[in-house]
Amino acid sequence: MIDEAVRRWNPWWAEKKIPDQILGIHRDITDSIIKTLKTPHIKDIIGVRRSGKTTVLYQTADYLIKTGTDPKNIIFINFDDPTINAASFDEILKEIYKINPEISHIFLDEIQQKKGFENWIRMLYDTKKFSQIFLSGSSASLLSQETGRVLSGRHITSEVFPLSFPEYLKISGLKGLDQDYLLNNRERLLYHLTKYLKEGGFPESAGTEDYIHKMILTSLYNDIIARDIASRFGADYNITKRISHFMLTNTTSEYSYSRISKNTDVTVETAEKYTGYLLDSLMILQLPLFSYKLKVQYKQNKKIYATDTGLRNEVSFSFSSDIGKLAENAVFIELKRRGHDIYYWKDKGGFEADFLIKEGMDISKIIQVCWDPKNDKTKSREERSIVKACTEFNLKSGLILTEDYQDTTEADGIKIEYYPLWKWFCGI
Repeated sequence: MIDEAVRRWNPWWAEKKIPDQILGIHRDITDSIIKTLKTPHIKDIIGVRRSGKTTVLYQTADYLIKTGTDPKNIIFINFDDPTINAASFDEILKEIYKINPEISHIFLDEIQQKKGFENWIRMLYDTKKFSQIFLSGSSASLLSQETGRVLSGRHITSEVFPLSFPEYLKISGLKGLDQDYLLNNRERLLYHLTKYLKEGGFPESAGTEDYIHKMILTSLYNDIIARDIASRFGADYNITKRISHFMLTNTTSEYSYSRISKNTDVTVETAEKYTGYLLDSLMILQLPLFSYKLKVQYKQNKKIYATDTGLRNEVSFSFSSDIGKLAENAVFIELKRRGHDIYYWKDKGGFEADFLIKEGMDISKIIQVCWDPKNDKTKSREERSIVKACTEFNLKSGLILTEDYQDTTEADGIKIEYYPLWKWFCGI
């Protein structure tokens, strides 16, 4: 039984290559993971369910095969498979050696489904059972204190998010996304930008018809609730839904457990516990306030963001599409994708900055998101916030990302750059 289940997940043993239909479009994160192959460290890859982690594993395996690794020496174990999940670690390892004792590269997908995986993985690594070990999981717990303790110094973590805007353009049929092409197709890019913000970037739903798109995202949302939260933590399904609906409806806003409690009819303790479950599932992410005083940073309300704007739109209680909030949410995800250490900021006078980028001990950049700054009142407010934040952190310039407005101005000695979001996403 285990033998049959394992073989189902490893078609390259027979075909001598990774089947094209499971490779998908090339993901940028794959290139980053390939660079880590020079080290023996465990490669753990985390991301919300269906964000493309498995595809990234396949693309990495494809690279290995194309650069000389025997396909039969690469094994993929999927712990979402009930037969594999039901087996003990000893049974799985025994089956692997029965199939091929020369296997050098092992890929363990959705590893968080198996309790006690940390110690097993450490044993595999410390005894050098394989040349390379890859883990993937739909859980922030792969970065938890316990996992970090057990695998300390032994692992490198990569985070997979739903499609970036350039990846979304590729899956939508746009080819050859060089700078000249992008600049000469501005109207098409603006059309796809709005579509991207509304539909999100889950690979399976991107570019599909509206009713299919809705079905896929609704099913995905229910899977996250049922499998990554209710089943894993023994959480109440209906309470999880109430709190997740509230959080997704209020993305880009500060939250507190008392506010969640009041709006979802649960205790403050329950609100805190279930928010933790949602954060662990990576359905929602949070952004802390920046302060040089750690006590203030820990105590102050955090902002909440959806891991994908399309998922937020399909399941939240929001009846109007606030494109500005969607843009801010997408910028947050892109900053995370680029590996920045980010915070939000506000002062006692009510001025706020959407994103501060921290490098080392210093704030290096301030970013505001303003979809349409053409209104004088809006423009004045955004510029005053940028000036206040730049003054606070001794910066000479700030960036305001817009739909398509581009300009450079100056206020109180601070240079303010307005820049189109589609250009920023595409790295122009």
